[in-house]
Amino acid sequence: MSSMNSKSAVLRRLAVVAAFLTLLASSPLGAANIVLVNLDPPGFGLNDPTPVAPVGGNPGTTIGAQRVNVYNLAAQLWGATLDSNATVFVGATFQPLACTSTGGTLGAAGATFIFRDFPGAAFPLTWYHSALADALAGFDLNPGQIDIISFFNSDIDDNDPNCLTGRTWYYGYDNNEGTDIDFLSVVLHEIAHGLGFSNFANEATGTLAGGLPDIYTKFSLDLTLGKTWDVMTVAERQFSAVNSGNVVWNGSAVTAEAPFVLGPRPSVKVLNPKSIAGSYEAQTASYGPPLQGGGGTTGKMVVVNDGVGAPADGCEPIQNNLNGKIALIDRGTCAFVVKTLNAQAAGAKGVIVVNNVAAGLPSMGGATPDATIPSVGVSLADGTAMKNAAQGNSVSKLILDDEFLAGTNQGFVRLYAPNPVAPGSSGSHWDTSASPNLLMEPFISSDLESATTRDLTPALFADIGWILLP
Repeated sequence: MSSMNSKSAVLRRLAVVAAFLTLLASSPLGAANIVLVNLDPPGFGLNDPTPVAPVGGNPGTTIGAQRVNVYNLAAQLWGATLDSNATVFVGATFQPLACTSTGGTLGAAGATFIFRDFPGAAFPLTWYHSALADALAGFDLNPGQIDIISFFNSDIDDNDPNCLTGRTWYYGYDNNEGTDIDFLSVVLHEIAHGLGFSNFANEATGTLAGGLPDIYTKFSLDLTLGKTWDVMTVAERQFSAVNSGNVVWNGSAVTAEAPFVLGPRPSVKVLNPKSIAGSYEAQTASYGPPLQGGGGTTGKMVVVNDGVGAPADGCEPIQNNLNGKIALIDRGTCAFVVKTLNAQAAGAKGVIVVNNVAAGLPSMGGATPDATIPSVGVSLADGTAMKNAAQGNSVSKLILDDEFLAGTNQGFVRLYAPNPVAPGSSGSHWDTSASPNLLMEPFISSDLESATTRDLTPALFADIGWILLP
């Protein structure tokens, strides 16, 4: 899936080089006025004159006009969510960004300025994003300057097979993008980074901007260390940046809202043997039928044997009997889809893929219309315990476990902390284990509801100091 790499903290001064485009619809009293500043030259990007038909409620008749319309709608949606007396100016431009046939950067955005110790700041010696600082101060701290800068990948509309195999931007408002990429979801995502959904820390080095914490780090908690990022040492932040699954957001608004947004956790529930009985977190596959609650998919666990090389990797036709059983398969050598289809052909009713690295869950990506059984991935430690127990009468179920919320740890919502560090993504996104998928995950998801600023993002804004409108 294509990435939403979006590191916020573009700390450079930008002059306003284009006319401000005002919002077309009226905003509720107190709503933040978020204004697009078109930074593209004539004939390119937001000014692309290529004729197109209106699509999905977007009345624009050129590519540039449709892009501007989407951006203004996204600005209006965020503006109707947040209270501010200061206008938020958001610069936007299309540029060639990293892209291959299998993945790419859709967009990037960040605050152009950061402020500390201004009137209205809740914490001293703490950096705030420009738009948030203005809202808290009640006036524009840097008049005439752009608060947020955003970039979008201009290569995506070129039908280039070397960029996401020719997928294009979808400019409708109706969440009907099909296999294309919903531009509205991406713009909402990027503006949110500039409004405050990001830190200013360097995850790779563990250093803070100017040696001072930012408002986002004050709520980034490492459960292993029992510390938030603002009070950690440099070495502790380096450790925490890759402590996958154990870095969470501890703000009270997000924690309170999570049960109303997140669903039950995908899990492998081991019933026998009693020595390892319990519910183990799992990552669902992007293909095949979804997991179910209630009884789930129950069966005896069996380690596969394909008789070739590493026999438990399931990359060749499986030799042992899997009829009515749940297959335990090692990650590696071949694609997840291949493993699932081989297990399915051998009669398995479900698949558990065991990770081959110490931290995290297998990504379980891929696509096939032929998978008719559910597949999940588990951690190396959990999977090893299951494999050892599978020598006897071991029974488990693949299930949505409503005793746990997906994407949480100890009741806190997880932040994205992969190992190794993913520059531009680590720390400043929700973890990919959240379900349903959230707007501020690092990868775009086809099931995001377009034209919405709901989910957990407004709650995070409330935690860092924004006043939310009803």
